[in-house]
Formats: sequence, structure tokens, C-alpha cells
Amino acid sequence: MSIVTTKELLADAKARHYAVAAFNTNNLEYTQAILEAATEMKSPVIIEAAKSEIDYMNGFTFVAMVRTLSDKLPINVAIHLDHGPSYDEAVRCLNYGFTSVMYDGSRLSLDENIRNTQKVVEAAHACGVSVEGEIGVIGQAADSPEGKKGESDALASPVDCERFVKESGVDCFAAAIGNAHGLYTKKPKLDFDRLSDIERRTHVPLVLHGGTGIPLEDIKKAISLGVAKINFSTIMRQGFIETLRKTLEENPGDLDLMKLLTPSKLAMKAIAIQHLKMCGSDGKA
Repeated sequence: MSIVTTKELLADAKARHYAVAAFNTNNLEYTQAILEAATEMKSPVIIEAAKSEIDYMNGFTFVAMVRTLSDKLPINVAIHLDHGPSYDEAVRCLNYGFTSVMYDGSRLSLDENIRNTQKVVEAAHACGVSVEGEIGVIGQAADSPEGKKGESDALASPVDCERFVKESGVDCFAAAIGNAHGLYTKKPKLDFDRLSDIERRTHVPLVLHGGTGIPLEDIKKAISLGVAKINFSTIMRQGFIETLRKTLEENPGDLDLMKLLTPSKLAMKAIAIQHLKMCGSDGKA
């Protein structure tokens, strides 16, 4: 099919009551695993990267890689900036050819968050690119490209969310409802009443960050309350690293890098398939 914006993907997801999985990536094998899984599941998918991951890969290389690997696949794919820290970073990604950008001003005052997000929306929409914002502070259960473990969280105010969406013009947004990035040390307690109120007030597709470790029943309930995009990152990296460690232990002295990395890529593919099914996006391409 084609490279599209997240706005296009999430409109269908919201209408048909499923969520699109967004997977962070930072190398070739990671990206291959995601796209192979999505193709096998006949699922739309979002390939995303945070600033540190983009810096590691080079933005032009990243976009070219996703576009080349996605060419002629029978699924729709969006290329997304995850947790963009500034207007300049968003514009940089527009120049790279991203089809979707996130500006995360959640640690700023509401007024400043709205002002900055408005600027990103104006620039992105002029390029035909969709924008994700964030309200409330989504904490860190573990170190990740999005931040350091232990950073505090603050749940989103439904009233603030309503104002944010109306004034900023975002196409979708992430609201902190008790979720966190990284590996949860205990079952997360998502505030579904808060989520329901936010959906009722905003009517735009909602985004759930920190998808790793959220139980299936909570994923399904969140989708029923308007969540149309769910981010997964830590679970993929964990699968890659644990499998690579085992492969290296079982093959001492082996210098065939492709042979050593293939089991890790297959592990990530299996994880991606599991989470695409959790989101209910299989068969929705």
C-alpha cells in the first residue's frame, strides 16, 4: 500500500475500534522485524524513533530505510517522531521526510505547551504531516530513549486536555493516566474513569504510551475508551538483548554477524506479532 500519516491510520482505528501499534526502532534488524510482523498479520503499523534513536541512525537514513523496506508491502506504514523535545526537532524531522511528529511539552505549563504545540502543528500541517501532543507527565519505570528511570509523573486533567486539543489543533494526543515508560515493577493502575472523561471531552484519537507490560484486558478497555495508538519499545529491546546474549553464549567465537543477529530479529518479530494481536489490528490493513 503506502507510507501514510498517523492521522489516516488512527481515523480508521478509531472508527473500527482497534489500535495501531507504534514500535520504536534504532537499526535495520529492529525495523525488519516490525515490518515482517505487520505484513504477516496484515496490520497497519507505525515505525517511530525518539531523538536519541534518530541521532544514532541519522534521520535521512532512517526514513530512507523505512520507505525502502515498506515499498510494495500490502500494508500502510507511518513514520513518526516519538517524544520530540522541541519545535526545532520537529522541523528537522519534517525535513527528513517523517509523516508524523510528536511534540512533548508535557513538563511545561499548559499555556506554554499549547503555544509550542501550535507552532509545531502549523509547520507540520503545512507539510501534510500529522501531529501528536501530550498532556500530563508519563513517568519512567525504567531508563529509555524517552527519559531516565524515576522521573515523576502527573496525571492528565480532563479539563486541560479539552483546552489543549481545541487550542493546539493536534491530530491525536497522549494523556497520562497512570501508564509509564519501561518495565513496570507491578501491575499498572490505569485511571479508566479519567480516560473516559478525556475521550468525551476531546473526541480525537488518544495515544497510550508505555504499552510494555500492560495486561491484555486493560489494553482492550483502553481501546474501547478511545485509545487508537499504543507505543511499544522496551519489550522489543528486551527480547533482542536476551536472545542475543543467549546466542553469543551458544556460539563462542562465531564471527558471522548475520547468523548471530537473526535469532534476535526473529524474537522481536514474534513479540511484535503478539502486540499487534493485542491491539486488534491484525487483518485491518
